[in-house]
Amino acid sequence: MLNHRNIVIVFTLIFILLISLNYSYTFHWMLYLIPLVAFFSIEFYGAYFVNSGFHIEAICEVNTNENSVALSFDDGPMPIRTEKVLTVLKKFNAKATFFLIGNRIKGNESLLLKMDNEGHLMGNHSFSHSFFFDLMSSKQLISDLQYGNNEIQRVIGKTPLFFRPPYGVTTPGLAKACRHLKFDVIGWNVRSLDTSIKNKEQLLQRVKQRIKPGSIILFHDTVDGIDLVLEDVLNYLKEKNYTVIPLDKLIQKNAYS
Repeated sequence: MLNHRNIVIVFTLIFILLISLNYSYTFHWMLYLIPLVAFFSIEFYGAYFVNSGFHIEAICEVNTNENSVALSFDDGPMPIRTEKVLTVLKKFNAKATFFLIGNRIKGNESLLLKMDNEGHLMGNHSFSHSFFFDLMSSKQLISDLQYGNNEIQRVIGKTPLFFRPPYGVTTPGLAKACRHLKFDVIGWNVRSLDTSIKNKEQLLQRVKQRIKPGSIILFHDTVDGIDLVLEDVLNYLKEKNYTVIPLDKLIQKNAYS
């Protein structure tokens, strides 16, 4: 299985072998560079693709024959934009999971209460969502994630078990933190790229092409106009006889401890 532990073991053995052979044969130093580049390339892939399961297993979709999908939103809460998303979801009686940044909760408690009252789920998306988040030690990460959970618990009285890594990046330290906090790591198989694609039709087409039974769809409720895209997506799902169900029901896991 391709994961961090196995890759470290394999490449450690490769370097031990090369060093041992070097006593009998003269190697050019470039020979050591080849496995080193390969090692870091694999590590980069494993860190930046959450569905690789390289550092920690993430639930990115569900294998099912039922036309059921789950909606998720990252980076909120955000006044006005999150409110618009909630309005569209209510119109279609669709439930979503909001992965919240903890430091955005203070002052937006009413939004969390509304999400909870309307049957939506909340997950942890870190407290800081810092650019340097992935460089933190496991101890710092545990503290950051705990702060995020505490903020959500403070408002709705429930402690999240679902966590989505900022930027979708995973590291050994983050894996350790997630195990410590008993998180289920949630990825996606439909990434809308709504933070970078500005053309509504292109964005809609991208999402449509990737939806399948068991999909977990990723949006951001911080993007201007995402409510309009969401309405089109929900209309499309209705036309194709898909049912939007809560994430905990799709993956058969408890959302809160």
